[in-house]
Amino acid sequence: MGTPGGWYPRGPRTGTNAKAWFERMNAELLSLNHEAAKYGWDLSTQPQGRGEFTLESMVQLAQRRSAWLQDTCDEGALYRQHGWPYDRAYYLLCRGPRYTSEELSQMARLFSIIQRIYTESEVCLPTNCELPVEDDGSALWSQTFVRYPWLSTVVHLNLASVAPVPAQVIYQNLKLDIPEQLECFTGEPDLERLMLSDGIDRVCGGQLQNEAVLRWAWESWRMVAGPPMRKKYGQLIDLMNNGCLRGASHQDAGECWREELEIADLRTVVDRLWLEVKPLYQKLHAVVRHFVRRKYPTEASAIDGDGLIPAHLVGGMWSQSWVGFSHDIIPHPVDIDQAFARTNWTSMDLVRRAEDLYASVGLPRMPGEFWNNSLIGNTSSMGKCHGTAANMFADDASDLRMIVCPRTEAVAQDFYVTVHEMGHIVYYMETAKLPTIFRDGTTAAFQEAFGDAMYLGAVTPQHLVRLGLLDSEHMAPEAKTGSSLNSFDYAFLLRMALGKIPSIPFEYLMDRYRWDLFDGSVDYSSEANSYFWRLLQQQQGIRAPSSVRSRTPFFDAGAVYHLSDNTPFVRYFLASLLSYQIYEGLCQSTLYGTVSSVTNEIPMPLHRCDLYGSKKAGKLLKKSLELGASVHWTVVLEALTGDVEISANSLLKYYQPLSDYLDGFIQRHQLIIGWEH
Repeated sequence: MGTPGGWYPRGPRTGTNAKAWFERMNAELLSLNHEAAKYGWDLSTQPQGRGEFTLESMVQLAQRRSAWLQDTCDEGALYRQHGWPYDRAYYLLCRGPRYTSEELSQMARLFSIIQRIYTESEVCLPTNCELPVEDDGSALWSQTFVRYPWLSTVVHLNLASVAPVPAQVIYQNLKLDIPEQLECFTGEPDLERLMLSDGIDRVCGGQLQNEAVLRWAWESWRMVAGPPMRKKYGQLIDLMNNGCLRGASHQDAGECWREELEIADLRTVVDRLWLEVKPLYQKLHAVVRHFVRRKYPTEASAIDGDGLIPAHLVGGMWSQSWVGFSHDIIPHPVDIDQAFARTNWTSMDLVRRAEDLYASVGLPRMPGEFWNNSLIGNTSSMGKCHGTAANMFADDASDLRMIVCPRTEAVAQDFYVTVHEMGHIVYYMETAKLPTIFRDGTTAAFQEAFGDAMYLGAVTPQHLVRLGLLDSEHMAPEAKTGSSLNSFDYAFLLRMALGKIPSIPFEYLMDRYRWDLFDGSVDYSSEANSYFWRLLQQQQGIRAPSSVRSRTPFFDAGAVYHLSDNTPFVRYFLASLLSYQIYEGLCQSTLYGTVSSVTNEIPMPLHRCDLYGSKKAGKLLKKSLELGASVHWTVVLEALTGDVEISANSLLKYYQPLSDYLDGFIQRHQLIIGWEH
């Protein structure tokens, strides 16, 4: 067989049959996937300009793959007419868009530009910036610059204008010299960490109040990333729609994306699921809003007007992490984040503990090749680091790798990322014996959910005691309450909820937003940003800071990584619910040996169900994961949970004690639930 690198199949081959087609297709797909994986690893680990990756090589690979796919599917269709056992393989391979060579080339170049804007642009301040005494942050903008990867000099970023202005022009008018030494911030991770109040003193030596720094970081990144992307992304929408219309006769790219999840009327299902979770989110929103008003009294009157929280004040670049308010709401002497930070665990320690979790239930340990090829902690030569799991599609399926970034101060988050990414690796290991076309999760949502379900088992109070992060005295009920729970349980559930629940509406609306752009129900040229903010206000209950009069000229969705990477978000939304369903199913298996949402009631609060060492749970997982994509996702879900529908019930059960606590807090403080939009 020739290699896909230099061979374009043309039409059906003589003397073959359906089985030969299936075997040849898998071998050729393995070779193509291996080549793509090498480029992907190169792109993730090599600084710009090094390694084998080039834009042209990626375009050529995409064009070769597209030609191969067209011919292979055309040939398969001939055998399919006579009935055969490979319908699922044919469906998985041949669904989706069909692009011309020119469209693939145009898309690659547009995405390259957009990704460079996101990953390489920097917001800069003078190393020795000087601000007036009692400055509210206004003077900061006169010293704010942006460094774009395609410009040889910095440009000035003016809050009053969408378009950056050459720094020479601004500083000549001010009769000032452009600073020679600048401290520059990437969007991710630098400004994202600032938004989580991590390293906030880096901005002008801590001369400003936190609110002013948060506002500056939030606004500057959107000014840098969004406007240059806006026109390019509009061109991409047209190209993606063309390919989907030509492929499976879908009307737009949104239909292509939704097909991958194999859920009939996915839009309706997603809307229903969000409505099930929204009441819990609204309770958290009401309580957090109460503390935002106390922490930032100058914003209180604006918040009271419509109930919307200023987006820069609640945590994270997308208001998706509210953990910083956990100790305000439920003060507790045990701080799990501080307990993680005190461990001095290295990145390798985190990986070893994640491996131990999976191995304890009988899933395989990492092979030697994993340790040889992964980058764990030692990523200084990479520049930016993003936690990653990679299947390199080696002939013997042995080459699986992870990128584990150096440990940060937020070790609890690092532990989550490590457990999550190792979930991908274990899933790949379990599907390694399948034909290439099936070596993935039954859907992308299940791939994301598996590691998260295991993480829920990794942070039970029992396992935290086992890891030395919690004293066993916090496992005992408090006699004065008459409850089986204690104050730590409530503080723990609050911390978990503040870290997870706020991200769910954003996961929901990011794809709802793009689906509406794709199908043309929202006019991209005039409404792209105003519609985005209508969704944020309606679903998240947040609004932009009041420093900018109108956000219509901006493209704020471009300031999130998954838009530049063109990754659908609904998989994460579904995984956010599936992970709790799977976790509950594993708990039932641990306790009863079978799963049933009707008869196997968990005799303890769900968050206290410890999976560590459960060979019953491991056996169930192994049986389910090793099916890969060879079966419809409902088969896997039923095996893991006893249900055939994705539901929010397990998530709501997990947080039920906290929900009851929030009800009491809201009643005591007479808080209003909800907001105007």
